[in-house]
Parts: sequence; C-alpha cells; structure tokens
Amino acid sequence: MSGATKKELLLEVRSEEIPARMLEPAVKAVASRLFEDLTTRGIGPTEVETGYTPRRLVFVLRGMPEKEPDRQEQVLGPPARVAFDGDGNPTKALEGFAARCGLPVSAMKKIDTAKGEYVGAVLETRGRTTAEVLTEIVPRILAEVHWAKNMKWGQGEGPWVRPVHGLLALYGGQALAMKLFDVEACGTTTGHPVLSPQAFEVKDAADYRAKLLERGIEIRAAERRRILLEGMKAAARGAGGRLVEDGELLHKLAAICAIPGVLEGRFDPSFLELPREVLITSLKDHQSAFTVEAEDGTLLPLFLTVMDRPDDPEGHVRSGNEWVVAARLEDARFFYQEDRKHTLEDRLEELRNRTFHVRLGSYFDKSDRLASLAETLCRQLGREDLAEPAARAARLLKADLSTQMVGEFASLQGIMGGVYAAEQGHPEEVWQAIYDQYLPASVDDPLPRGEVGPIVAVADRLDTLVGIFGLGLIPSGSKDPFGLRRAAQGVVRILLEQGLRLDLEAATAAARQLYGDRLEVSPEALWTSLAPFFLDRVEHLLGRANFAYDEIAAAVAAGTSDLPDLLARTRAVHEIREDPSFLSVVLSAKRIANIVKGQAGGSLDPGLLEEGAETALHGAAEELASEVRSAHGRGDYLAALKAVAELAPSLDRYFEDVMVMVEDETLRANRIALLRGIEALITPTAHLTELVVDKAEHR
Repeated sequence: MSGATKKELLLEVRSEEIPARMLEPAVKAVASRLFEDLTTRGIGPTEVETGYTPRRLVFVLRGMPEKEPDRQEQVLGPPARVAFDGDGNPTKALEGFAARCGLPVSAMKKIDTAKGEYVGAVLETRGRTTAEVLTEIVPRILAEVHWAKNMKWGQGEGPWVRPVHGLLALYGGQALAMKLFDVEACGTTTGHPVLSPQAFEVKDAADYRAKLLERGIEIRAAERRRILLEGMKAAARGAGGRLVEDGELLHKLAAICAIPGVLEGRFDPSFLELPREVLITSLKDHQSAFTVEAEDGTLLPLFLTVMDRPDDPEGHVRSGNEWVVAARLEDARFFYQEDRKHTLEDRLEELRNRTFHVRLGSYFDKSDRLASLAETLCRQLGREDLAEPAARAARLLKADLSTQMVGEFASLQGIMGGVYAAEQGHPEEVWQAIYDQYLPASVDDPLPRGEVGPIVAVADRLDTLVGIFGLGLIPSGSKDPFGLRRAAQGVVRILLEQGLRLDLEAATAAARQLYGDRLEVSPEALWTSLAPFFLDRVEHLLGRANFAYDEIAAAVAAGTSDLPDLLARTRAVHEIREDPSFLSVVLSAKRIANIVKGQAGGSLDPGLLEEGAETALHGAAEELASEVRSAHGRGDYLAALKAVAELAPSLDRYFEDVMVMVEDETLRANRIALLRGIEALITPTAHLTELVVDKAEHR
C-alpha cells in the first residue's frame, strides 16, 4: 500500500454564525473523530489541518489511500470430529457452516487450536474505496457534533448549532455525493456574506485557501490572531502608546471574524476620570475592545477592536462603535458616581440581604466571621501587629457586592472594593487586601500583595471551605459548584509561597468554631475530610515544582501541619537523594522499618550491647544525635539528612554482623530498641521508607 496514490480530503461546512466559544472545540472534536475512524479502517490521513471562521468549519485531511486494505479473517466452525462423519464425509454441521460463510465445503480447512482440531475458513473482504467510506461517515460525524445548544430550522432539519447553508466536500479534487441534513455537497463555496457572497469553484485545499485569501478571508485562527495583534500594536504605536494586551480577548476577536481588520476608535477624554480597571473592563465586556496606554501607564482615549473587513473608508463602522462605547462608558460613569456616594462601611448593612449560602447565612454574617478569623490567624502566625488591619480589611472584604459597578461587571468583585477603599482613605495594606482577595485564581496567578493580603485571602477561603464541607457538600468527580478545589489550592499556594507557617488544622478549628451550630459535621469529621483535600493540592503543587512523587511522599509522611516546613523538607530530600551514603541509609531505613514493625517497644540498655558493630552504631548515633536535632530545630533539613547519611558505614556493618531477631528475648528487645532510636533520629525530617531506590545499584 506504501506505493499507492495518496489523496486529500477538503471539507467545509457553512452555516449561520456560530458562537465564538464553540468553534474551536467543535473543529477539534470532528477532526479527532475523522482521524480515529479512518485510521481504524486503514485509510487514516498522514496530516490533519483545521480552520474556522464564525460561519464555516474547515477540515483538510492529507495522505489518504484510495481504498481500504483487503482483509482476511480466519473463522472457526465446528470441531473436526463434528464436521466429518466416521467415513470422513462432511456432516450437516459443516455444510451449514460453509453456507453461512458463502463458501463451498471444499474451501474449509482443518485448524489446530488449543482446544483441539477444528474446521474453519479464511474469509476475504475487499476494501471499499475511500470515497465510499467518506460518503458514509462524514455526514454522520458532522451531525453528531456535541454543541452546548442545538436548534432546528426549515422543515425540521437539524438539530445542529445553527442552520447549515453549504457543504463543500472534495476528495482527490472530486466532489463527494453526500448530504448533511438537507444540504447537498458540492465543489463550490462562497466568500464573506456581505463583501463577497458570490459562489466560486475550488480545485483543492491550496486553491480553496488562495481564493479565500483573495477575498480577505483567513481560515486559520492562529494566523488571524497574529495579524490582529500586529495590527493593533502598530495602531497603538501610531497613537503614541502601547497595547494593553489580553490573550483571552485576542482569542475571542480572532474567533468572531473571518477578515482580521483592525478598527481604531476614540472616546471622550473625560471618561479617563474612571478607574483604569473600569475602562478596561467596560470596553472588553461590552465592545470586545482593547485599550491603549501611554508610556507612564495612563490610558489614552483610544480603543481597538476587530471589524471583519479590510477597511472602513466611509468611517461608518468606526462611528457606530464609538457611539456604543460612549453610551457604555456613560453608564459606567453613572455607576461610579453613584457608588462613591456611600462608604464601604455604609454598605455592610446591605450585605444582610445577600445570601452567602442558604444554610450558612448572609454575606453580613460572613463578614463578621472573616473579621474574627483574620485576627485569629494573625495570632496563630505570631503576627499580632497585623490583627487590626487584617480584621478591618476582612470586614469590608465583600462590601462591594452591593455596588452598582460590581452589579454590572461581576469580574470587578474585590477590585472595586479595593479601589473605593483607597479613595476613602483606608491604609494601603487594607485596600490592597480587599483588591487582591481573589488572588490566586489559578496556579499561575500572582499572590496577594503585602503582609495583610495573604492572611485575609486565606481567611476568606478557609471560611468557605469549612462552611461547605461542614454541610457535608464535598466535591465529587468533576463537580465543584462552590469552587472548593480552587479555594484549597489558593490556601496552599499562599502558605507555601509566602512562607506562612500556619497550622491548617488549628486554623480550620478556629473557622469551624465561628459557625456555631450552623454546621452539621463535627470538628473531628470536618478535619478528617478537609485534610486529604488540602494534601491533594499540596502534592499537586509540589509535583509542579519538579519534586519526584516519592520525595513528596517521604516528606509528607513526616508531617503536613506546617506547609513551608514541608516544602523545605521535600527540597532537602530532593537535593541529597543521589548521595551514595544517603541512599545506603535509605535502604537501611527500609530494613529497620520491616524489623521493628509489630514489635513491642522498650528502652535501650547500652550495657546489653554485645557485638562490636552494635556498640559502634550506638556510638555513632549518639555522636550525631545532637547535630541532627540541632539542624532540624533550625530548619536546616539538608544538614540534618547529611548528618544522618554519616551513619551509612555503621548501619552497613551492623546488618552484616548482627542478628537482631535472636532467641534471647532481652537481647532481641534491646537491639530493636537501638533500631527504634535510629528510626526516631531520621523520621522527623522524612520517612525514608517512602523513597524508591534500586537496591542492586546501591548495595
């Protein structure tokens, strides 16, 4: 088949405008199904290319054979003893099997199997042409695309995301005879619905793309993004500024156009009195527009967006956009002016009417809890000096939920509270804590600024986690309606990266107490469910930091109450794990754990140490004990593990020369006590038994 002709499939579905967020998932899903189905049939393409615009989905599959391979299949029939009678003549069973196979009895063969001798046949199936296969599977795969919403049209055609108006299907340059809903496939397509709606023929994918480009249409989304970004940067430079970049917005703009034309518009400079965050958000949310800033970071009265056409010679598109922007910014100015008539403190009472959770009370209740919890966390961290500003920020944390600005732009929650707090004269540490309360929202987001912000952000997340878990509403599978995984990840990231040595169990207990009798889960059961939930996030984040799973497990087994301490211990294990002496101690630690497991405890009597090797081990351990404990006490875990590694020669000799499980119970108990002492010296830093070591390599 390697020398057979390879052909190309060009497939385009044209429809009414599809929502931008649905386009990319759809083309990926269709391309994946086409590739898998065709590959299973032995006619898979060597290359798959996709593209889309708001009104078309495009697929190019290259390197496809002209037909399926012929197939041979061995089919077993009856056992040989049943297929032939005593004289060797075919029985009715064999004749029936041959008839079902569509073959004469003479084509049957005896086949040896593990169960004995059977009669069977080799069935040959001629492969269908690729064109036949495509005609069958393409309409089915396209019709089965999963859309968030479907519709029907015309005489009941569909369901699909939008009415289908055209289907281009060329295989090897020839149109395929197929239908999608009630639309016949053909070899023609159209350009832009307004600028170039006339139909035109295409020969293949290269001709298709070239003719669309002649009409200004770029089907590759990545190329549209590049063109838009370059054009907007150039326009910003031309206006004496620089583009305020936004990857999410750029992705959206590229998806809502076929022709990546850049539209430059202006607005009244008086709107620059609005906070920067409000201008950027209003232009993005309402007009899908970028903003432009000067070198000093102040915004210019300019916006940039896409216009799905190469130019706007009459200026009609620009003026229409400017009119809408002016109206939207006027609304934002009204919200801003109205909001500023009240302080955040004035707004707290309004939170009584905003439900946090029907079983957990209002946001006013939450604000009370947060103020108390923030103070408690400061005390637990030994930062009583931060208690007052932390409590103030925590009490005002949710006050902006009652503002008109947040009512219009939900994404400005917290941010507007911070802006208003700064304007109302609150200290920087307070307004920054309010502004940054939702950071980090992901593993890549920055953390809250200052010293107060991180503590308040942890308090907010802990209150939510404890409340929802306290009702028994634990996330399962992919369902997490309250964002608890994100909340726990935020807590863990803040504690790890800010070095906050907060005992999570004690902090959780404090948060639990503030709920009074609202919760249904006991304090013990609450921590039992929350501890592994936090630990999953810890292990995930440490894994992202390139620590091996067994390094993490070793450090975790020695304790998780202090996350910065856990990070330091994990790092120490990571740094020393390739040291030969340390690896030798790891193997000894595994042996010690196996020996002492299930054995009764007891104290060591140095007078009962008989063998030279056990006396030497005891002496070495005694000599290193203070060094190990001192290093551990000051948090120098690498030094502690290096000291432990010095026990390697003594441990090796001990296990070569000394029998631990002797018949003499007193002697056996003393030797076990010696090993328990060695184990106790090692385990506060990490449980070395969790490390995976190649014994053959290190012994």
